[in-house]
Amino acid sequence: MELLFYLTAAVIWDFTTFRIPNYFILFGLILGALLLPFRGYGIQEVLLGCLCPAVFLYPLFCMGVLGAGDIKLFAVTGLFLGGLNIYLVAVSFAAGGVLSLFQMLSDRSLIPRLVCFYFYLLRCIHERKFMTYPSYSPQKEKNQIHFTAAVMIGYLMLCAWKECL
Repeated sequence: MELLFYLTAAVIWDFTTFRIPNYFILFGLILGALLLPFRGYGIQEVLLGCLCPAVFLYPLFCMGVLGAGDIKLFAVTGLFLGGLNIYLVAVSFAAGGVLSLFQMLSDRSLIPRLVCFYFYLLRCIHERKFMTYPSYSPQKEKNQIHFTAAVMIGYLMLCAWKECL
């Protein structure tokens, strides 16, 4: 239940400021650490839940696809969920894909964005390295979704599948 309230606050914060401040992440880490003895997870499971998302999502941050706050948010959820956090990451990305598709359909940018992605892939293959993903629109907000909403949807879906509230 604590994680549900925390994620709700994160979504509100993200929608109002387009970022998740470090002190909010720190609060989540402290709260998760304090509640850890009541969760019954071992240290290995907690490390798996916290560190694996950070390690595997770091390349997406380097390409400019995912924000640092979103990755740090997954570290917080790892303290609450342990190894289940890996499922949360997967379900959150699926939810994020659906939210992105709806956004692109609503602003009629699906085809131009797919073309942009195609040329990005060609450039990466040609130069044999990943680069920062180009911005489709000069307006930052039009290029992004609030990924905390996808994390919240993912968490609710995870809870429906396995009782974790």
